[in-house]
Amino acid sequence: MVGSIEKVRQVRWKGYTLVEFVTVVGILIVMTAVAMPVFTTMMRNSQLDAAARQIASDVRDARSLATQTGWQYRLVGFNAGGGQAKKNQYHLVGRSSSGVAWPADAADPFQSATQMAGVWINFTTIYPNVSLNSSVTNPSFYVSFSSNGAALEFNPTAAPWVTITQSGATTSRQLSITWAGNVTIQ
Repeated sequence: MVGSIEKVRQVRWKGYTLVEFVTVVGILIVMTAVAMPVFTTMMRNSQLDAAARQIASDVRDARSLATQTGWQYRLVGFNAGGGQAKKNQYHLVGRSSSGVAWPADAADPFQSATQMAGVWINFTTIYPNVSLNSSVTNPSFYVSFSSNGAALEFNPTAAPWVTITQSGATTSRQLSITWAGNVTIQ
């Protein structure tokens, strides 16, 4: 009989008590509540950074294509605040020389011997709640590159060229372009 009572005592003391379990759960809840705002801010900033890097990369690709092919290329887009059907989108258009007209800004993708229009990059789909120039009244933005990679023209000409914002966020990313064709993210 004495031996069986000792076995019960040994079995009873294995594991955690309800008080210990509730204490651990309470600590986890407090840690989650403290970490959540930091995590949310980090996610918003990473989404803004990714959007800025994508459009900067596409501008650099347009410049690179111009120097490789001898064509002139333009990255053209429509601001989120504009009334265009393709708002918050952009794409690449090209022409074989300055003697050839640019394709229409809102052209669907096509390729000919003297002109081309690429697929539309839809920021609303790729980056939800991210806007391109949401507070600008001018409906579009563009940058054109000559066959030697220099910026022929860009609109708007004042810095920043494009401002990327996110709804509910207090930060933004700005892209600027130089006449030499360099793009920087600030």
